[in-house]
Amino acid sequence: MMTFLRVILVLFLVQNTVAQSISGKVVDEKSKPIEAVNVYFDGTTIGTLTDKNGNFTLNFGAKLNSILVVNCLGYNPEYITNFKPNEFLNIKLNMSVNVLREVVVQRDGFPRAQKMEVFKKQFLGTTKHGKSTVIENEEDIYFAYDAKTKVLEAFADNPLRIINNSLGYKINYQLVKFDCKLYPWTTMPKAVRNCYYAGLTRFESISNLAKIKKKRNAVYDGSRLHFFRSVAANNWKNDGFRLFRKSWEVNPAAFFAVKDTLDFKKITVTTNKYQPAIVKILAEFDLLRKGDQSKIIFETDTFFVDKLGNNSHSDKIYFSGSMSEQKVGDMLPMDYGIN
Repeated sequence: MMTFLRVILVLFLVQNTVAQSISGKVVDEKSKPIEAVNVYFDGTTIGTLTDKNGNFTLNFGAKLNSILVVNCLGYNPEYITNFKPNEFLNIKLNMSVNVLREVVVQRDGFPRAQKMEVFKKQFLGTTKHGKSTVIENEEDIYFAYDAKTKVLEAFADNPLRIINNSLGYKINYQLVKFDCKLYPWTTMPKAVRNCYYAGLTRFESISNLAKIKKKRNAVYDGSRLHFFRSVAANNWKNDGFRLFRKSWEVNPAAFFAVKDTLDFKKITVTTNKYQPAIVKILAEFDLLRKGDQSKIIFETDTFFVDKLGNNSHSDKIYFSGSMSEQKVGDMLPMDYGIN
């Protein structure tokens, strides 16, 4: 996520307290109620809409590591992070200012169709689920390409409407950042050096067929969400995750200490000894599960995991290999499988 999202997520982790529900009212600048406002926890199916009086109630149980998003077309979104148990929230949304953007046609040898191809491959993914996932409002996406730095950026003023029929989800995705660095000698989509994207998501289930549930279970099995839940539960062996360091299999308990706090599991990672101060990497491990290999890199020695498996420092924990291949087309809501 971008810096401001990282900051408010940390504030949420430190300040917020356990709550069973949230209620509130959403009004505009003239204090008139706004109907059909999206109120949801980022990355989950936990959400609701305001009624004709602007009121809402959202039941969610224990404290989460997710931002509460209040969003409505035509208004600037609000991010709620520090609220008290059963507190009634009075939320005011300001109308967004539409700025006419000047479209500059550049002779960069990189047409929009090819930019879109890069975006969809890096954002939705190239797995069978990623390839079948559709963005309904592609026309809302616009690009900026710097021919000198070979960096492609994507933006969208409106949330992306994503339909994943393969996994049975409709996703409302508010794109915060998309930054893709290409290799200098070509602009072909396959020549991507690295890519980063972040955003706020709300999931809505559009199918409960048995075959869809089977696909969801297959995607969850061995995913990053599965991994963090396994770490928090100290359930490495039963979940089939094997940890390696410098090609040697090691006992996870020797490197990951799990402690119960009031609302979260606090995970402390054993860092590399004699690590130079100029190097951000504090620890790195290889993961093996059912023949799939991944690498995990830590730029933090402490993080927190909530009951959903959401970790507090996603900006400082990186994956490569099998786990990194799952993008939006293989993304499950954070509350997947939680009763």
